[in-house]
Amino acid sequence: MGFDLLNLGAQSVMTAQRQLNTTGHNISNVNTEGYSRQTVEQSASDPYYWGGNQWGTGVYAKTVKRNFDQFSVDQLHVATSNLGNAKARDDRLNLIDGIMSGMAGKVPEQMNEFYGAVRTLSDNPGDMGARSVVLEKARMVSNSLNQVNDVLFSRERDTNEEIDVTLDRINGIGKELADIHQSMVNDPTNNDLYDRHQRLINELSEYTQVSVSPRNSGNFNIIIGSGHNLVSGVHSSELTTVPGDPDQHQRRLAMVEGNAVKTIDKSDIRGKLGALFEFRDKILPDTRDELGRVAAGFAIKVNELQEQGFDAYGNVGDLMFRDMNSDQIAASRVVANPSSTADVKVYIDDINVARSGDYQLRFDGAAYSITNPDDQTQSVTPTGVPPSFEIDGLKIQMDSPMSAGDALILRPFRQGAGQIEITMDDPAKIAAQSFISSQSRLSGSGDVKINSVGAQDQFQVVISNDASQYTVLDKDGNTLLTAAAYPPSSPVTVNGTQFELTNGAMPNDVFDINLNPAVGENGNLLKLQALQTDKQMDEGRSSIIDVFEGLNTRIGMLKASAGNQRAVAVTEHDAAQSKVAEVSGVNLDEEAANMMKFQQAYMASSRIMTAANDAFQQLLSATR
Repeated sequence: MGFDLLNLGAQSVMTAQRQLNTTGHNISNVNTEGYSRQTVEQSASDPYYWGGNQWGTGVYAKTVKRNFDQFSVDQLHVATSNLGNAKARDDRLNLIDGIMSGMAGKVPEQMNEFYGAVRTLSDNPGDMGARSVVLEKARMVSNSLNQVNDVLFSRERDTNEEIDVTLDRINGIGKELADIHQSMVNDPTNNDLYDRHQRLINELSEYTQVSVSPRNSGNFNIIIGSGHNLVSGVHSSELTTVPGDPDQHQRRLAMVEGNAVKTIDKSDIRGKLGALFEFRDKILPDTRDELGRVAAGFAIKVNELQEQGFDAYGNVGDLMFRDMNSDQIAASRVVANPSSTADVKVYIDDINVARSGDYQLRFDGAAYSITNPDDQTQSVTPTGVPPSFEIDGLKIQMDSPMSAGDALILRPFRQGAGQIEITMDDPAKIAAQSFISSQSRLSGSGDVKINSVGAQDQFQVVISNDASQYTVLDKDGNTLLTAAAYPPSSPVTVNGTQFELTNGAMPNDVFDINLNPAVGENGNLLKLQALQTDKQMDEGRSSIIDVFEGLNTRIGMLKASAGNQRAVAVTEHDAAQSKVAEVSGVNLDEEAANMMKFQQAYMASSRIMTAANDAFQQLLSATR
């Protein structure tokens, strides 16, 4: 009996000691990130049968359990991924907002200074000093747009580098997880190993959406996105980027599995990586597109007016800015796969209706189709020599045809802010005099544009009293062209002089055309000054500055929304983390109580051993 009692006490002491050791281990790791509280599960030892009864034999430590709730941890993975996405998105929108309110914020100010200089020049069109100020203000607008475009382009490069760094870390985590899975096979009861595994999963969740699936072998499959295996048991795959098609520079996300490489839809990745791709492929391009549209609109409208007036030398005005419809710039708006032999150009025919964004042009061998920025697809048929077609104020010209299966990206304004450049260096070449003289009587928004000058150098275009017809008269009131429907559907020619008459004139409006230079005229300067407020963009809804302010407002709204999403994501993450901590976290008060409880159990168990020893000694003494 003494021996049985000694054995029972020894087992009890060992069990209490293991409880104390585990409690001490918990207390020691209270500040260890990712540590899960451990508890010893104890169980009664198997009894033995004697004298018709079951006699208990004490207790033993059955296992050391890791406190862990899979459902709570899965919720934490989702919350961590959402927080990683929200933080990265908010940080980068703050960056863009800083650029727009800082460096880019000078653009509308400098445009207004340009219009102010034009207003000053209109008071004295012959003042060469005032003319020089106009050119300098135009150069400041051009330089600022160039600088903002360069900064945004550098942010694109930085984002690509950050994507590469993030992918390297994800791949590193994948390899570490595969190694841990191998260790789990060899040592399936190592709780600290499972904690290391969970810490890596938590970090991976910051970068991408993660789900964990247990395997029969005792380890796990780690799945990212909507079903891509990063780790399968002890084998890990790798994420990489591959050249885009047709845009080789817009690298796509892909997964390397053995010798195979498959592209991945980045839209379901979430996490920080998803936010980086969204910033690179959506937010940055949209910003550059709108800035390019501002630049193109400003340059095109100023150049158009220059061509509709006379400079100080009595010549038709030269372009003030680089021609935004030159063949070189038109070709730069097309992105093609290097293997494509197509030669396609994009010209801006009507800046008022032209819109920013990517167009996708495809040829299946029999027919052409184009998809607009709203993902709406329509069939198109190029006609003429060279073949061309029009869409949204753009003229798409095909100098060399596309091959079957070809796909092109058309970006009308992506490079615009970097391409605007002042080319005029002689202030005398500013066209102050308009072809439409001060003898005109205008109350509507219609306009006359001279395409070519012939023998007829003076005439009047008179709108009827119901604005349904127009008539062309000479300077003496004689009819040159009889009444015709207004507005005309094609250019009008009078004795070799060709002009276009736009819609918007009011009844009895009179356009007085004088194609002879005159000293002191400022009609073209007044038109140039009116560009400050004229609604010549977005189908007559916006001025050029309005387009910029609209972009600034949109960035501000996105920034505010991202800030709100970040705050919500932080709250959800903290709640999920607290839920996990309720199960897995170490509570020092609870562990202190356990320490006292197990210490008392240890001491009591020691007394059992003492009693057994005393009984045995007394038994030995009695037999002497």
